[in-house]
Amino acid sequence: MKRISPQLFYQYFTCPSWVWFDNFGDSSKKGESNEMQQKLLEQGVAFEGRFMATYLKDRDVTAIVAKDWESAVVDTTAAMKAGAGIIYQGRLRTRHYEGIPDLLMRRPGKSKFGEWYYQPIDIKSSLELKDEHKYQLMLYALMLADIQGFEPPQAGIITVAGEPIEFKIETFRERFFACLEKIERIIAGEKPEMQLTKACTNSPWYTSCIEDAEQSDDIALLYKVDKRALKALREFGIRTVEDARKIDPDSIGDKIPFLKRNGLERMKLQAESLKTGKVYPRHETRIPEAPLEIHFDIEGDPLYGVDYLFGVLIHDRAAGTEVYRPFLAEHPEHEAKMWREFVDWIKTLPGDYVVFHYAPYENTRMNMFGRRYASEMDAADQAAVAQFTARLFDLNDVVKDDFIFPIYFYGLKQICKFLGFSWRSAKAGGVQSIFWYEEWLKTENREVLNTVIDYNEDDVRATKFLKDWIVAQK
Repeated sequence: MKRISPQLFYQYFTCPSWVWFDNFGDSSKKGESNEMQQKLLEQGVAFEGRFMATYLKDRDVTAIVAKDWESAVVDTTAAMKAGAGIIYQGRLRTRHYEGIPDLLMRRPGKSKFGEWYYQPIDIKSSLELKDEHKYQLMLYALMLADIQGFEPPQAGIITVAGEPIEFKIETFRERFFACLEKIERIIAGEKPEMQLTKACTNSPWYTSCIEDAEQSDDIALLYKVDKRALKALREFGIRTVEDARKIDPDSIGDKIPFLKRNGLERMKLQAESLKTGKVYPRHETRIPEAPLEIHFDIEGDPLYGVDYLFGVLIHDRAAGTEVYRPFLAEHPEHEAKMWREFVDWIKTLPGDYVVFHYAPYENTRMNMFGRRYASEMDAADQAAVAQFTARLFDLNDVVKDDFIFPIYFYGLKQICKFLGFSWRSAKAGGVQSIFWYEEWLKTENREVLNTVIDYNEDDVRATKFLKDWIVAQK
């Protein structure tokens, strides 16, 4: 059996089918790795390098530099036997598992090596210890128990702020082994039940997952059905989209966990929509009206920790005009200047306006910016920002609550493309915008920066396109 590594846990929680396809799928159908995940990995490696160059530079560190696994495992074991204070990039391998913890820290105690044992610590570009970190660390602890004859009672991370955070191994044991058992069954050949979530789009096998689901007409194709409900639905005999199309919500009642009456009705209509290709309204739609409409979209880069573009499409209904205006931080250090310009513009708005956006990001970031730059704003600034934020209206809520579309995901691009809107770039997307922005930072190529702005303009125009479509349905 293939050795289990920490990467398998990431793959499993992204999409269980990823693990199965890697072992049993047609490798010619495997797509490219998700670019954003690759960027985040590169960011983590860069942080790890900076950390090692500073925090640990004067400490007793033994770095494992051998490239091949066999040599690296031998060198790691030798360092543990010698009682090295800190082992960097050690290689752990047992009969069933393997992995590379960032650090093995010597602790006082007893192991087969002497009056010490080793505890796994990972260096993370994160401010908190997440469950995904714990699964990885638990696997290291399991291997260390075999290698040194003693299971470390704790494991942890060093955060991006340089702070250590630990957890007790015992508190996570049950969850870890439950997940490990599922992964082992998949590797042994048991194909997992289909599920499609937004996270699945990060898998290189996403296209194959969709093809499999479509060929079997699997209920996983139905949008907004809680993945925890899928198992119960299948046990109840509802396994296909056609099955869901024929259900009687009254006869099912409350027999499906995580799926109440309203959810069953929605599921039935979603199945009907997929089969007919039609859009179905569910409720009367209420859209606020004002003389001035603003369509709003923010572009941000989590790798640099900066929001670099606030784009607005200003529609004056009385004058019949539309004007796009970008507020841009050409470099991350210009974010405060961009915010200042945006706030000054907000203060010029008339008393009656509404701000349309799609999904919660804009609301979240407006509140964050208000806190981040609170000390730089006077009372008038804060009042203007509060008013603007209060007038945000999320079209995503309307789409999810009031309409059923014959598509698998309800993102702005999926819906607007279905309705007939097109972006200028075939690569258009939030992740691609980040890549364009980072390319601009590296090359100072103005054409690349203009592509970022064009993409943002297309996004706000798509938001208006969707809003106008919704109003037309009334």
